[in-house]
Parts: sequence; structure tokens; C-alpha cells
Amino acid sequence: MWRVRVGLLRGRSRGRRLAIGRVEHDLTQQQPHAVHTRFELGVQRMIDGWITAGRLEVSPADLQLAREFLERAGLKVEDAPDLRVRIVDREGEVREMSREDAVMAALRHLTRK
Repeated sequence: MWRVRVGLLRGRSRGRRLAIGRVEHDLTQQQPHAVHTRFELGVQRMIDGWITAGRLEVSPADLQLAREFLERAGLKVEDAPDLRVRIVDREGEVREMSREDAVMAALRHLTRK
């Protein structure tokens, strides 16, 4: 069972921001998710940075963490021209995308775990 306390903070320059005060998780009813990759540890820092900046910014280190996560999940990640990446899935389907889209793909894959 999850209980989350959520409130809105008013900032002078950025308007309203979501603030999560406390998250309670009953460990006797459901085991916590096991963390296996650096991406799983770093994703909260990335999201906090995006919220603070007001836009999605992906550093080369963030992309590397996402790349490692996607490769561990069985996808092949290759560099493509113009700061893009190419992701090849297990069936051989190829998708070329921006660095930001690659990090979001890793985030979507993480939520399916």
C-alpha cells in the first residue's frame, strides 16, 4: 500500500511546482523494487533537474546511464549522426531518436519492470 502526501508550492519565477512531502510504503505487504543499474539510481536526480530547469536536458552522462540500462534490457544502442542514437530491439526493429528520446525510452522501459 502506498500513501503519498502531495502539495503545490508556489514559486516566484516558475509558478506552481509539485512537491511530494513524504512517501510511505508498507514493506510487509509488498517488497520494494530491487535496483540493478546506475540508471535506476540516477533517474530521480535527472527528473529533479528537469523540473528545476523547466525543460528536459540530457547530459552525456545521463545518456550513458540510459544506454547501459537499455543494453542490459536486451536492446542494442548505437551512435548515429547529429547527436542521435539508434536503438535496435530484439526483433531487429531499428528506431533512430534524439538523446532526450533515448532517455525517455529508458524511463518508459523502467516503468514496465
